[in-house]
Amino acid sequence: MKISRRDFHTTLLATPAAAQVAGQNAPAPVQKLALPAGPSVEAGGEPIDFPLPPSLRLRWTVTGLPRQYFMEWLPALFERTLVIEEWKTPQSRLQWIFTGPMGGFTVEAGASKVRVFQRYDDSPALAKYSSVRDARHPEAIVEESSVEYSGQLQSIAVTLDHRLSLRVALNGKEAIVEHCALDVNRHQLAMVGEQGGFRGRLLPPAVETATVAVDSNTRFQLMMGWGGTTTPPAFAELSQEGARAWWRKLVEYNLLLQREYPVGARLKPEMTNWDRPRDASPHYYGDNFPNCETSDFAYNRRVRQLGGKVIFEFWELPVWARQYDSQGKITEIPKMAEYAKAMVRYCQVAREKAGAPPEIVGIQNEVRQPPEIWQQMAVTLRQALDDAGFRDVKIHMHNSPTLAGGIAAARAFQAKEAVWKTIDYATSNVYDYQNFFYDPDGFDARAREMKEVIGSKPFLASELCVNNAAFQTRTYRTALAMGQLYHKLLTLLDACGAMYCWTLLNVAQPSYGWTRTLMVPDPEHGFAPVASSHQLRVFGAYSRRVREGMTRVRSTSSNPNLFVTAFNGHGDQYTLIVLNRSTVRQKISLTWPGAVFHHLETASPQLENAVEPAPAANGNRWELTVEPGAIVTLTGVELGRVADDFFKA
Repeated sequence: MKISRRDFHTTLLATPAAAQVAGQNAPAPVQKLALPAGPSVEAGGEPIDFPLPPSLRLRWTVTGLPRQYFMEWLPALFERTLVIEEWKTPQSRLQWIFTGPMGGFTVEAGASKVRVFQRYDDSPALAKYSSVRDARHPEAIVEESSVEYSGQLQSIAVTLDHRLSLRVALNGKEAIVEHCALDVNRHQLAMVGEQGGFRGRLLPPAVETATVAVDSNTRFQLMMGWGGTTTPPAFAELSQEGARAWWRKLVEYNLLLQREYPVGARLKPEMTNWDRPRDASPHYYGDNFPNCETSDFAYNRRVRQLGGKVIFEFWELPVWARQYDSQGKITEIPKMAEYAKAMVRYCQVAREKAGAPPEIVGIQNEVRQPPEIWQQMAVTLRQALDDAGFRDVKIHMHNSPTLAGGIAAARAFQAKEAVWKTIDYATSNVYDYQNFFYDPDGFDARAREMKEVIGSKPFLASELCVNNAAFQTRTYRTALAMGQLYHKLLTLLDACGAMYCWTLLNVAQPSYGWTRTLMVPDPEHGFAPVASSHQLRVFGAYSRRVREGMTRVRSTSSNPNLFVTAFNGHGDQYTLIVLNRSTVRQKISLTWPGAVFHHLETASPQLENAVEPAPAANGNRWELTVEPGAIVTLTGVELGRVADDFFKA
């Protein structure tokens, strides 16, 4: 059965199924498909033969559903094909059942019809909607499609791809496509119907070969680094041992750009409450506790001791630094003198309490201003910083919530040469990429347009995460969708760095942790920092081995679904990152003259940045294998480590 929108909103607001259930339309009319003759297939594969021998057990069997289990662990993306050699009882139905940590989907075929349905089974709230009488587990169907076919069914192929799509082909012809963000890792067959009978094969997964070549002489952007916002209230929740673990993780994952999210509207005119904990604000984060709009200068000092940088900007300006309109209502437009005074004062307090001013300050986060106001803010800020002795503090432009808005902002700053000269970094948040999860390459035109506008100005992706409720899930495939974004930022926009929205966030409602932050304090394990989902391992596939001062160099691949980036630094600082977004295992032959590799690191649903020795070189050539949906990093860069004396300081 399908959950109605009304029932969902009254009873399932907190369930993980929410993203899939909300907004779904009624099932489409059943389509009809004339099957072509199936293509010839290779021999071999795992044999399937129903009915199976009867069970010797008298209790706890799955009544009426003889099953065959495939023992493989599925990769994140895949294509699997069943070849049908004999269907002994045409009215019986074969169920191909795929399961994962949150739910799964079933492809049911037989009696001239194929039905595909997705289900969630990870919340007791779903039990109310179970269509199974006396079900032993909660379950609800959230999407369902059907197609009737004529002709002989010879093969069924199931594909889970990088576009968050589930695709089913019959005899090589695509029959059903659904959006699907679920991870599945196991699969099995069940025969429905007492007289059911079926014989066939599960074909082995395909393997492809590819070549990758790197040219260190063709050089692009100089990297600044990676990071995000560690919120002071979240850091304060960590235990003493949790704080020690945090610093180790921060350095290991190379998240050394600390983006300040300081007090805005609550800043007092005397500007004495930058770091007062009770002024932290909850913003719009559901039932979660206050997280931001306060600084921790002691934390920032420690970040700098580890080689990090601090980036500061306002979102909402202090009330006393904003203009009023003709009706006496407060606006977002700043009083220029007060705005500049507040920015300079933060730099002064940071110098006093953290040992140095921020390396970079931003014009303003996400608030849209008329172009002439942005231009005036940039010039006023640069002059105020210079007059106060902060000539080395860099400025990044206003960061729009979306790259589309960032393009418009960049045009506004660039319209006057004197204004554009004050901007050291072009910047934008990148939340509109979520609109392209079902078509990631559709985002490329927008990225290229931004690059065309900013030219050689370094680009900093100032804020990105998944905040759309439709995708706010802990699945690896959602994280992999973001991994494609990281590659595009690096290669289409020449990004010198990227910052996840939050690196550590204090959450009460878990979905905010799954995709809006990389880590959360874990109250069930001594308030230590833990990865809140797969987002950390995918972001870490890029951040861990690409350090400040390294340069991206030219890399090419013979397979367009192998996303390859390469970086070169001093000494043995060579890093190659390969994201395989195809549904096929790739055997890669890499050529990189002069490169030195010590480690091979893998991020996948089963591996959290797992490290093993690099493969041996054959001259300037290496051989490596990348599973579908996995990210492999081949590197000579050692992981960052915290010295013991850091904890004594």
